[in-house]
Amino acid sequence: ISSEIASLVAADGVDIGLVTLPVRHRDVREHTLLQRQDVLICRPDHCLRERKRIRLADITSFPLLVLERGSTSRQLLDAALVKESVSPPIAMELGGIEVLKRFVEIGLGLAIVPEVAVAQEVERGQLHAVHISGLPASRVGWIERRGRMRSAATSAFIQLIENQLAHKKI
Repeated sequence: ISSEIASLVAADGVDIGLVTLPVRHRDVREHTLLQRQDVLICRPDHCLRERKRIRLADITSFPLLVLERGSTSRQLLDAALVKESVSPPIAMELGGIEVLKRFVEIGLGLAIVPEVAVAQEVERGQLHAVHISGLPASRVGWIERRGRMRSAATSAFIQLIENQLAHKKI
C-alpha cells in the first residue's frame, strides 16, 4: 500500500519507494514516472466481453472485487465511483492485484486493475479487459524523504527507471 511505503521512506526504512500517486505524507516528495490506465477485467465468457468500452454505470449489476481500503488505487476508484454517482455491489475487498485477477478468473466477480497488470492474462485468453470511459489515468512514481541526500546507488537506480520508462503510458 502506497501509504505504508511512504511511512517506510519517511522513517528511512528504504531510500525510495515506487507507488501510485498521490501520496499524502508531509515528509516525502513525489516524482511522477508515468501515467497508468486501469481497465475492467472479466472472464472471457462474461457478457461484457463483447464490449470494447463501458461506463462505470454499466457495472452496477455485477459483483465488484476491489483492493482493500487505504490503498491509493482504491481511493482513486472510490472517488471515480462517487463522481459518477455509481454504487456497484462490492463482493470482496482483497489484498492485491494478483488475488483480484485469480478471483475474477474463477468467476467471483469483476475487478478494475491496471491494464499493464493483466496484459499477459488477456493475451493468453484467461481474462478479458474492457476500457472504461470517464476513468482518469493514474500516476505512478517514486517517492523520497524530504531533505535526504541520495546515495550514488539510489541516484543510479532512479536514472535507470526514469530512462526505461520515459514517455511511456501504460
